[in-house]
Order: sequence, then C-alpha cells, then structure tokens
Amino acid sequence: MGRKINNQILDYLLSNQLISKQQHGFIRKRGTCSNILESSHDWCLNLQSRVATDIYFDLKRAFDSVSHTTLLVQLQAYGITGNLFTWLTEFLHGRSQTVKLEVTHSHSVYVASGDPQGSLLEPTLFLRFINEIVISSTV
Repeated sequence: MGRKINNQILDYLLSNQLISKQQHGFIRKRGTCSNILESSHDWCLNLQSRVATDIYFDLKRAFDSVSHTTLLVQLQAYGITGNLFTWLTEFLHGRSQTVKLEVTHSHSVYVASGDPQGSLLEPTLFLRFINEIVISSTV
C-alpha cells in the first residue's frame, strides 16, 4: 500500500510540476550524477562571471527534521486532499518511539517530526518538504 500511495503522490507532484527542476534526489532518471553534472556546470558559469555561489552538500539527519504539521500544510496547499490527505494525516500523527537496551525499554515519547524511518513514503515526503528550499534559493 505504501508503494502505491508513494507512486500516486510522486506522479501527482511531478505531473503538476510541483517539484522544482533543480531537485535531483528521489526522482526517476535523476540522482547524484545529474546533480553533480548540473551543479558543476552552474558553478563554472558563476566562476567565469565572478558570481558568488553558496554550496550546500549535506543535510544532517534531514529526514528527522521534517515537521509533520508543516508537511501536511504543504501537501494540502499543493492540492493533496480527500482520502489521501486523511490517510497521510493518520500515518504521521500519533507516532511514538521507545528505546530498547537488552531487556529494558524507555518510556514512550511522542514524535512530532521526522518521516517514518524505512517507509517507502519517506523520500517523497522529504522531497516535498525541502522543495521550498530549492525554490527560495533560486529566486
């Protein structure tokens, strides 16, 4: 079910051009190679034109920083509504985590951010979340 929902969301975002063309991660036929080639080209042009360039390589623990509330607001603003939106809301809300060390468990703690680790939706939800960074950095 996760794969079907993930494909539906990704197809919707891409077919409606809601993901920036500068985004390479987690998109079919795009990835680290296309990102490096496009970035290198842009950096060379900037260097020749003597334009200052900011370069960001890594977002440490980026998936863990995704606010569920903000993500849901973004998805709704992009037209994801109805049953799919309700399912995503239920999928993200009410999550908790515990730590197990041998036979001892910690107290359960509510989790208000972070894409569910190992979920097929994790990359797509993160992609949607960071899309605003790409858009705002190109303006």
